[in-house]
Amino acid sequence: MSLAQGAFCRHALLQSQATLNVVWVHHTVFIGFNLEITMILFFHGLDSDNQTTKFPAISYPHKYCETVDYRCRNMEEISWHYDELIAQHNPILLVGHSLGGYWALLKSQQHGLPCVLVNPQLYPSFRADYPELEVTSGNDGVLRIAYLELGDEVLDIQRIHRVLDGSLTELHCANGGHHRVADLARMDSVVHAALERIQKQD
Repeated sequence: MSLAQGAFCRHALLQSQATLNVVWVHHTVFIGFNLEITMILFFHGLDSDNQTTKFPAISYPHKYCETVDYRCRNMEEISWHYDELIAQHNPILLVGHSLGGYWALLKSQQHGLPCVLVNPQLYPSFRADYPELEVTSGNDGVLRIAYLELGDEVLDIQRIHRVLDGSLTELHCANGGHHRVADLARMDSVVHAALERIQKQD
């Protein structure tokens, strides 16, 4: 019996059931302390936040989304902030919607991280310091997948489709839908398919 197991058993004998439940939580955390947790880092869109419907629709327990005010912070500040989040959380996958898709693709290219883009805004015009994002050919071996709903009423989705087609690992398209994403379950399935491919590569 390990020291951790022995400590748990002593508490089990001496404490009430209510306290035992608390000890069990701590015991579980202790046992999992050295385990590698595969984290998804989600980037929301313009004028959105971490309460966006896309984030909870991802049925994966280890994920993080932080509210970022894109309008009040310049591109350099946002870039630095997202670099800090990547360093802090060490994500296995980046997921971004709309302007968050811009950032997910950019940081994927800069850090060599897999990404899933959901109706990404590749040509932001709300600030002058955002250049059009150059989409690489995908020859670097990094997994990059996009899910597009072609009924998007906000983006020039046909232009984005033409740019992404042939440049990513996979491109999933759905007729209809809208910018806020109508089929969240399908989006979620694309994210999980990406996770499975990443795990197979490892």
